[in-house]
Amino acid sequence: MKKSIRHQAVDILNTVSRTQAFAADLLDACLDRQGLSETADGRLLTHLVYGVLRMQAHLDWILAGLYHGNYSKTHVRVKNILRTGLYQLKFSDRLPAFAVVDEAVKTAKKIAPAAAGLTNALLRAYLRNPEKISFPSLTENLPGHIAACHSHPLWLVKHWLDNYGAEETIALCRHNNESPPPTFRVNTLKISRPALMEKIKAAGFHCRPTDFSPDGITANDWPLPVRKTEFFKEGLLRIQDEASQLVSYLAFPAADSSVLDVCAGSGGKTTHLACLMSGRGRITALDRDQHKLVQLEKEAARLGITTIDTATADLNNPLPGELHEKFDYVFVDAPCSGAGTLARHPEIKWRLTQETLPALAAGQKNILHHAATGVKKGGLLVYCTCSMLPQENDEVVHNFLSSFPHFSVWRPETVVLDSFLDQQGFFRTYPHRHGMDGFFGAVLRRLI
Repeated sequence: MKKSIRHQAVDILNTVSRTQAFAADLLDACLDRQGLSETADGRLLTHLVYGVLRMQAHLDWILAGLYHGNYSKTHVRVKNILRTGLYQLKFSDRLPAFAVVDEAVKTAKKIAPAAAGLTNALLRAYLRNPEKISFPSLTENLPGHIAACHSHPLWLVKHWLDNYGAEETIALCRHNNESPPPTFRVNTLKISRPALMEKIKAAGFHCRPTDFSPDGITANDWPLPVRKTEFFKEGLLRIQDEASQLVSYLAFPAADSSVLDVCAGSGGKTTHLACLMSGRGRITALDRDQHKLVQLEKEAARLGITTIDTATADLNNPLPGELHEKFDYVFVDAPCSGAGTLARHPEIKWRLTQETLPALAAGQKNILHHAATGVKKGGLLVYCTCSMLPQENDEVVHNFLSSFPHFSVWRPETVVLDSFLDQQGFFRTYPHRHGMDGFFGAVLRRLI
């Protein structure tokens, strides 16, 4: 028997809870497998999965108050059934309340039969007195209030309160709980942004230019997934957040220059660097994951880029000797917490802990130190993360400069980045201020 959409939502949430998989990848695979892309059922499935992930702490606060016993010890499979049902009752009006409860009980009977009665009892208990649910006081327990009401980990809320204050922290948390519109980068090797926008609109699609990136387009209500459009198949665009697009301008490599991208991944920034170089010069793209490099090669072929060479290398280890002092630009998009991408990847909120940050920072310092050996005299070393945490950003750069005095901070000179550079010359974007992911970047010039 075919599983209901609510059952499938719980299955995806359980996989997210059990593994390091991202909801976006699981949803894409499920929608493609069942032909649900851009259907009402597909939109409902997406709505439920992302809604529960975004509001998980809020839902758990309510459920813990209704539960007789220690809710935290409840199995995650049962929690996800309860969260999905409660999310529909509180935040979605697509089904009558009785039908939501009935669907949740049916799902419980298939996934965790012993929890069917509990599911029925807790959801009905919420429906009897929804207005009596109380949250921590805004005035007496501000961190707890924000964490529970706006569904973020308490430690992260406290960090943001210390750095940004109450008003901005609430705005940031609210932004992270909204669904960001799809953003694309124009492949300027094949077409200009105005020409592509004209082509898109002529096909009946809606779009607008991004506010800050000169290469970006924001989509609205497209009738097809972007990967199924002719624009994508012809290599005219790539899915990429606006902040991620801006990061490439930190390097802004000249045509005919040599570039080393040491953590290239599947090539979002690598291929953008190639476009900024007008398809000239050479880019050496390294990554320790061969599968990602295969994806990069396929993506470069789709975009018509022929200036990228790939090689497997792990920058937790020293850079191979033949690459020492060979490059005009070395680009380090370091593996990080992803704390600036919570609107797109809400599951990160529940995976990231304070205890994981030292290990991440140690790896970032190691990679940056090793990458620096590839920079020519007078060349530029670019370090960036999609994080807003100083342990992964400022502290990593200052640690590097204390060990490499022949490098200094260099302020990028392109007007594209002017409004994002602080007094130190560091690049920062903020989701709630700029409507894009939160990124950090620093450009370091080798002096001797």
